Amino acid sequence: ELSESRETFTTYAFETTFLKDGQQFRQPGYFAADGDAAETGATTGKIWRVKFTPPSAGKWEYVARFYRKGGAQLEGQDWSPVEGYGLLKGEFTVAPAELDPSAHDFAKRGKLADVKGRYLEYVGTGEPFIKTGAGSPENLLAYSGFDGTYDAGGTVFPALGDNQLHEFEPHLPDARAGDPTWQNGKGASILGIANYYEEVGVNAQYIVTMNVEGDGQDVFPYASHDDPYVFDVSKLEQWQRVLEHYNSRGVMIDMLLTETENESWFEVSDGLKVGEDFAPSRKLYYREMVARFGHLNGLVWNLGEENGVDGNSGKEPFRKATSAKQRLAFAKYIAELDPYDHAIVSHNWPDAEEATYGEKLGVDYWSGISLQAHHNYAQKVRSWTGPVFMVGDKLMMKDRQWMVTVDEPLGWEYGARPDADADDRRREIEGVLWPTLLAGGAGVDWYFGWQNNAPTSDLSNEDQRSRHDLWVASKRVADFVRENIDVRTMKSSIVDRKHGTIVAQGQDYEGRDVKFTLERRKPKIPQGEGHNPWEYQVERLAFERGGKLTWLDTMNPLLPEE
Repeated sequence: ELSESRETFTTYAFETTFLKDGQQFRQPGYFAADGDAAETGATTGKIWRVKFTPPSAGKWEYVARFYRKGGAQLEGQDWSPVEGYGLLKGEFTVAPAELDPSAHDFAKRGKLADVKGRYLEYVGTGEPFIKTGAGSPENLLAYSGFDGTYDAGGTVFPALGDNQLHEFEPHLPDARAGDPTWQNGKGASILGIANYYEEVGVNAQYIVTMNVEGDGQDVFPYASHDDPYVFDVSKLEQWQRVLEHYNSRGVMIDMLLTETENESWFEVSDGLKVGEDFAPSRKLYYREMVARFGHLNGLVWNLGEENGVDGNSGKEPFRKATSAKQRLAFAKYIAELDPYDHAIVSHNWPDAEEATYGEKLGVDYWSGISLQAHHNYAQKVRSWTGPVFMVGDKLMMKDRQWMVTVDEPLGWEYGARPDADADDRRREIEGVLWPTLLAGGAGVDWYFGWQNNAPTSDLSNEDQRSRHDLWVASKRVADFVRENIDVRTMKSSIVDRKHGTIVAQGQDYEGRDVKFTLERRKPKIPQGEGHNPWEYQVERLAFERGGKLTWLDTMNPLLPEE
């Protein structure tokens, strides 16, 4: 019997290789204590578990290994079977999936695959994925119903009460019978958020899984926030239930593995060189995240928020930037661990795209950009989707395109304000979403802003209905684009640099030529806080198909009946 201890997580490892028709999936496993830790809160036990999502039907074979290894389960070390445990072999049969393009559940549409293009695609139905997601609260997992969750000294938000954790009480009415709650109904409210998302079309959630020394300091997979070698088994089992439920409601997980304030926390914790080394504790963390969550059908690995720049917040030396060489090593390590080849990206400091991403061009396992921008959305998206890239004064041609999503628009201070503070949603829809989509971007996560610690901010928001109108408007636009053009055929240009007019041309799913023209004008550029956010003003939007021109309402695009 083992326990939550350094010995368990640094000495033992479990992994299973699944085989079928030449396919081989080597999936790391994890310590599961008594096998029911989400309910019992157990910290000791004999159960090790692996989660596998078969990519095809038929007979699969498996070979499981339980072994002893020195160090933090590092690559390149000899392993030896634990005494009394040999290779465990067997087989099982997987029934064909019942695919349904109209379903929300990823299991009925297929895993979101990185196909080395501008969009992820559902492997079951072949459709491109366009994101209209929630960028906040980034500390969604700072939920009071999870075991071992506490505030370790982050920013104080009066709206969160004494424990400074989320309750999400407004979403209790969204709970449904059969939701995977634990311990007599815990989790109902955070699970209810996913049910609400399904109703309004939110299809992604941006979350941080480790924010020690970050803004919130309330999300970490560990038993204690200051020991990166001991994982909290019951908490992670509860996280699994929640994120699997989000996938079942059609919500992809944008998983940010660090923040800017703790970008080098692992290397500092292990006493290694900041900006150079790859800490064993970081490798162990990545392995546990792949073991616990790599089976999710809707998942993007994001190395971290505002990576690559010494930001203006956080403590030294934790906030020191990682180097491009380190980030490539991090991405490669995750890619080698993850048998499902989920997309791997990172998030940038605004206007630091070239410094952050330039050295990653052409790297096969780097999927794209989680873009923070506060102006020029279309121009920035076009610059980085490829396959032709402009880096400095050099034109570069690369083998693969990049997926670019805008994941923190509209400034750090306010972002997308709550419905109560917005006259309408034209700023977001006309200023950000339309330009992003027509420039070839794969979607948006709406960030809620710092808002001077307001109750509806990035870290404090309790009710996702605070942006209900934004969710509905975003889905309406994304659905129109998705239904009327195969975005993978789309080619975009900015034909009027002074005023920023965008022309996007391609074909619909019947092979007919389609053209969007978004006429815009440049406003007076503001000065002040929030990285000086501004958006082009939309004059009008035209849609052409089969020689027929329609002027669209940008907020409610509809075509006349044919």
